[in-house]
Amino acid sequence: MKAESIKQFLYNFTQQPHLAGTEENLHLAEQIQANWKAFGLDSVQLTPYEVLLSYPNETSPNYISFIDERGQEIFNTSLSEPVPAGYDTVEDIVPPYSAFSARGEPEGDLVYVNYGRIEDFHRLEREMGINCSGKIVIVRYGKIFRGNKVKNAYLAGAKGLILYSDPADSCAPGVQPYPDGWNLPGGGAQRGNVLLLDGAGDPLTPGYPAKEYAYRLKEAQSAANLNIPVHPIGYHDAEKLLKEMGGAPAPDDSWKGQLSVPYNVGPGFTGTSSKRKIRMHIYSFKQVRRIYNVIGILRGETEPDRYVILGGHRDSWVFGGIDPQSGAAVVHEVVRIFGKLKQEGWRPRRTVIFASWDAEEFGLMGSTEWAEENVKILQERAVAYINADSSIEGNYTLRVDCTPSMHSLVYNLTKKVKYGQMCGKVTDQYRIVLEKNSEQFSIRFLGASDLSPNLFHPGFFQLGREPLAKTVEAHPCIWSPWRSLNLVVFLQMFHYPAR
Repeated sequence: MKAESIKQFLYNFTQQPHLAGTEENLHLAEQIQANWKAFGLDSVQLTPYEVLLSYPNETSPNYISFIDERGQEIFNTSLSEPVPAGYDTVEDIVPPYSAFSARGEPEGDLVYVNYGRIEDFHRLEREMGINCSGKIVIVRYGKIFRGNKVKNAYLAGAKGLILYSDPADSCAPGVQPYPDGWNLPGGGAQRGNVLLLDGAGDPLTPGYPAKEYAYRLKEAQSAANLNIPVHPIGYHDAEKLLKEMGGAPAPDDSWKGQLSVPYNVGPGFTGTSSKRKIRMHIYSFKQVRRIYNVIGILRGETEPDRYVILGGHRDSWVFGGIDPQSGAAVVHEVVRIFGKLKQEGWRPRRTVIFASWDAEEFGLMGSTEWAEENVKILQERAVAYINADSSIEGNYTLRVDCTPSMHSLVYNLTKKVKYGQMCGKVTDQYRIVLEKNSEQFSIRFLGASDLSPNLFHPGFFQLGREPLAKTVEAHPCIWSPWRSLNLVVFLQMFHYPAR
């Protein structure tokens, strides 16, 4: 494998946004299909599905406003983010939004609820006597999935939810915001879907592939029927809202971040702002659109009816310099190498399936629909799935997440892996981590990514890789336009050890 090839593939994949359901993402799928055919795979196909997606309204942008007692807007949150250097001419950068949010213009007092966990809401209501019913709540990202924050806010009776990334959770200490460092700028907001699915995939066709002929639930009957509006904002905008907060002080320091605000919980504001309220303006819409997986096959020589699958998603909220295109570039290079070996007369023992999944960011949709369509054959023939999402993440050493049956294999393989310019093998770095943290060596269970549908439906061995330990936040610019090729180059120069 050639690092320069991976770098070139990464450059090609990060020149435009590739939001699922858009022309740009289809063009990238067709480009990957053409490349894989040229590399020499036995077959490469686009597999389409019709899934429910969510987008902001181009003519009515989403925002949050600070209103006075007459209902006049005296402050509005940003409608977009500054564009990274080198991408000034790029169009179709989707503004920050929470996919699948309900529409609406709720108005009410603001309440700060820490991370929006169940225990945070319980603490407000049971210990502090603060009821969130009829209020708009603001919570910071972290600790739990954003969809759980939405559910908890709704169950607490909130009218709406505002999300923001607090520097305490998303920024490395002593590091400047991008472009002078790798931290998230104050104007950046984290996009993401807020679906809470029992599994994953298209919410209108749970358990079945979302083909044109499929029966579909009514949206009101599906998991896509969220009850309250949700919107993400940058921490500069969050600071302007939180600094005026009145009511009770934060119950303890665990509720305080690193903004220059008192972190009062409310409800409402204090001083000259005591009669002011918050109004949300959320106009996002949901629409069934076609997505495309790219599926390439290299037939095995000895056991062609046994499948090893290597995949990663292709869609991204904006440029996807780390997640997913660093993983997509690695998969692309592996396909190139396998094609070259095939031309030299070699074939793998088992059939290898390469996959470029679509619509992962909206709820693992492409991989889930493919798994649902092929569930019987996967149960009979699939041996292992290897996921490549973010090939650059963290700043210490390798971490592998896998099913328990692969723990010993993975650990023994890492004994043979050299650790870049640092002395010793990866297992020597494990030992350093163990001595520092006094923890028993372990390999983590798998989290939510495109390997989830393959794991929990057909059931076979799975493997994902990323760094073992993070001494700082892996990539604070997550799901923002700054997570571009420029950020990857910056991290290579100033942050990450050579590999």
